[in-house]
Amino acid sequence: MRAELRRIVAVEAQRRRSGRLPRVVHSLGTGESFPVLPRDDGFVDVASGIEVRAEEGRILLPQGAVAFALDGDVGFAGYDPETRERFTGRGAAGASVTVYDERGDFFQYAMLDWEEA
Repeated sequence: MRAELRRIVAVEAQRRRSGRLPRVVHSLGTGESFPVLPRDDGFVDVASGIEVRAEEGRILLPQGAVAFALDGDVGFAGYDPETRERFTGRGAAGASVTVYDERGDFFQYAMLDWEEA
């Protein structure tokens, strides 16, 4: 799964679960921090320049849509048609989100500096 898509998925999961958008996403694996710029109809992942919008069941990116759905109280799942990879995740109601790829690798992100979505 592409690194920028993992961040975008984590931010969107957080936004959908909590109604709040982080202004900074911090990768707990690499120690890197990535700014998020709020927009009226979504957000921008500043590091990649990707503008993100959402609608029911999908995350909309300039290059296409990624399937995305909340699952239970803390889970989510989706599919990236560009790489043909499925992903799952947990969290998104508190301060962190974990994204899992098909191989079982996981990526943890802390969500910082909130704004109401």
